Parts: sequence; C-alpha cells; structure tokens
Amino acid sequence: MKRLAVYCLPVILVLIAADRAFPQTTTYVPINSHAAVTTTLPFRLYWGYLVIVEGSIGDRRKLAFLVDTGANPSAVDQKIARSLRLAEQPARVNLSNTSVQTPIAVLPSLRVGPLYVESLPVLTEDLSFYQKALGQEVDAIVGMDVLRKSSFSINYKAKEMLFGPIGTLQFAAPFDTELPVVTIQMELQARQVRVVIDTGTPDLMLLKSHMSGLAGFRTLGTEEVSDVSGSFRRTKVQIPDVYLGQARIGQQVAFVVADRKDEGDYFDGVLGFRGTHFRKIAFDFEHHRFSWER
Repeated sequence: MKRLAVYCLPVILVLIAADRAFPQTTTYVPINSHAAVTTTLPFRLYWGYLVIVEGSIGDRRKLAFLVDTGANPSAVDQKIARSLRLAEQPARVNLSNTSVQTPIAVLPSLRVGPLYVESLPVLTEDLSFYQKALGQEVDAIVGMDVLRKSSFSINYKAKEMLFGPIGTLQFAAPFDTELPVVTIQMELQARQVRVVIDTGTPDLMLLKSHMSGLAGFRTLGTEEVSDVSGSFRRTKVQIPDVYLGQARIGQQVAFVVADRKDEGDYFDGVLGFRGTHFRKIAFDFEHHRFSWER
C-alpha cells in the first residue's frame, strides 16, 4: 500500500553557502508574548492533524499557510515566488535518508496572526501536491523560524491557535532544544529518546540508525510511503509502554524509517499529532516548556 506522508521528517536547511548568499537580515516586529494579551487565529484542520491558517506575503493577502513546527526554515510555493519576482539561490536540504537541492529566496514580508517579519529567507518549493492530496491549496509552510517569536497553543478541538501567554495545561515537559526546532524527551519501553515536536507529521516516527535494535517492539509489518524526497519503506511497530516527559501515554504504534547517520544529529525521531492523545498543545518559549491536554 502506498500513502502520501506530507513531510515525514523535519525539513532543516543546512547550507553555509546559502547563509552567505542571504545574510541574516530578517526583521521581526517585537511581540511581548508574556503580556496578558492573546490573539486568536482560527484554522482549518485536514486529516486530523494538518493546521492551515490565513496569512499574507507582501501585498498578497488571504493566503493559505500550513503551520509546521517540524520545519525550519519556512517555505513558499514556487508560484508565489515567481509572482513576486524573487531572486533565488541554490541550497541543500537534509531529509530522512537523503539530501536534495532546492532554491532559497527572501520574502519581502510575511504575516500570520500577530507575527510579522520582513526579509525572511525561505525555501521555494512546488507545493501543488497539497492541492491534489487535500483539495486545498497551500501557499506557504510556516516553520519554527517564524513561530518561535511568540508562545502559542493549538486547540485541535476548537480549531484555534492562540498567540500569547500560555496557561496551565494538564501535562508539561521541558524543551531539550529550541533551535532549529523544539525537541523533548520520550521514554519508549525504558529507552530514552529525543523527538521533534512536529505538527506537520501524523505519527511517531523513529530513525533506524538511532535505535540499537528493536527489542521490545512488536513488528506489525512494513508499508511504502512518499514524501518530498521520494518513496521509501517504513516498519510499523507497537511499543508496549511510552512516556512523554513524566506523563504515561501507554501503548503506542510507531514507524521506524531508514536514515543517514549524520554527525551532529540531535534528535532520534519526530512526534506527530493525529489521534486522540492530544486535544490541545502549547509551546511556551518564556519557560521553555511544551504542554498538552488529552
């Protein structure tokens, strides 16, 4: 069986040459996310986990943005880049088991909710596959390079994002890393792993090179999926006991994918949000804490 997995792993830009071509001149309008003020942004939910909000790029308004906390940098569709006549430079992106070349450009400005940035370096990609898969155009993918400028929460039941101070939720765990994306600790059958909190992914996915065997995991078979790097196979496993931070999740299905073991890897997998374990999630950048409600 072949299924579309829209971004199976975080898209992290790693190219020094691109940084030299585009100096870090991004301008962020300061937001006091710790003040007692919140901004609410409604969203549309697809496939039970993909969050799409309205935003603008330059003078182009009412665009559809996919909120992807596992992406850094953000990305814009090629048609938007062409219409704005943006200059592009080559860059290389690391994916799960390969690296690909993709252009990078600088947006004049981007606004989503209360967040407003100018001179933002982004990947330029063909995002038309979202239209084919979802029946919904996606004009840009907004990643952690933009989102981390304010604490925010995602309420999947109410279909709302809230920017501003984070209240107390049922469960919480500290960030392990905040840049380039947020990671936290999970315990899989007494095995400690570090996972990326990724709203653009539906499942718990683990990197094969980081798993010293699959002892204690029951294999449920394999399946073929596709992402931006092409098609590949992944192994479906059942983990008897899973903890997120100090909170017990219990039995969990996960997927193990082959990857390249690169020096400096800082995560062992990604945690997606399809299913009943998460009704609301929050990223608190004041206290460096991820929290959630079931």
